[in-house]
Amino acid sequence: MARIIPNENSWIGFTPTVASVSAPTAANITAAVNLTPYVISINASSRGNTVPTPSFDSLFETSIAGTVQATFDADFYRDDSADLAWATLPRATDGFFIISRFGGAGADHKPIALDVVEVWPVLIVSRTMANMSNNTVLTFTASASVPVEPVEDAVVAA
Repeated sequence: MARIIPNENSWIGFTPTVASVSAPTAANITAAVNLTPYVISINASSRGNTVPTPSFDSLFETSIAGTVQATFDADFYRDDSADLAWATLPRATDGFFIISRFGGAGADHKPIALDVVEVWPVLIVSRTMANMSNNTVLTFTASASVPVEPVEDAVVAA
């Protein structure tokens, strides 16, 4: 088992539609905006909650599974000639991030049919510039709600 870093191994795209959250098509991925060169970091994660179920006959407090929620935040570079990430992700934009953490089998790690990807349905709720300071690159953070359950092991359909 080899450990890898995301650099030169990942592909991240954004598209307004997918055929299916569990099986985006190769055409959906081809139509997606490739944001990989602009990505600094992505935090796409889900977290489950537990519900306490104590009873008076025990000092041990049991629990059961509760609901699950997801969050999505990503940091991107700005670009003075092709500000693609900024232009693609204005506030109130609905769409889907398609993430191939281990890279797809296509050119430049683009996912193709039968590759496994994550599909994150999102609504961009904020697009915020990072603080400007001397001798630093201009960046911004996009934060999104996740209104539909993401699929973290979707298989790309032909």
